[in-house]
Amino acid sequence: DVTKLSVHTREIGLAGIEVYDLLRDEYDIQIEFGDLGNFLAYLSIGDRPREVERLVSALAEVRRRFGKPDAAGLMRQEYIDPQVVLSPQDAFYAEKQSLPLEESAGHVCSEFVMCYPPGIPILAPGELITREIIDYILYAKEKGCLLTGTRDMNLETIQVVEGG
Repeated sequence: DVTKLSVHTREIGLAGIEVYDLLRDEYDIQIEFGDLGNFLAYLSIGDRPREVERLVSALAEVRRRFGKPDAAGLMRQEYIDPQVVLSPQDAFYAEKQSLPLEESAGHVCSEFVMCYPPGIPILAPGELITREIIDYILYAKEKGCLLTGTRDMNLETIQVVEGG
């Protein structure tokens, strides 16, 4: 789709959600969304060349003012292959217990954990919670992503299958 402008941000040492926030807060430019490594802007017939130039200028300034010399500290992996150990239905309707997120590795998740943007589940009911997934969730929280789908809106705790 030629109206979508997707920009990879890791090369300047920033997560996409960080560039999204900077464009909104520092330059009054609203783009569609930012995730952990990219942002997406829409261009339309109503956008004049000067608005596109303003976006390009803002991006150059973001790189100059806020960019980091390397991408150290940025998570490289955006997809973690899930380990489904119980059917989603069985896990969703199973007896649950709430555990601190940091202590949930090795348990079976009984709720959704989604990172918005883009809104794709990090965990779904029936999937095994691993240390890698916990680290990803903590990283997304640190970068300012909105995590949804959980009973605990702050995601300090997570619902797991009782005894699982």
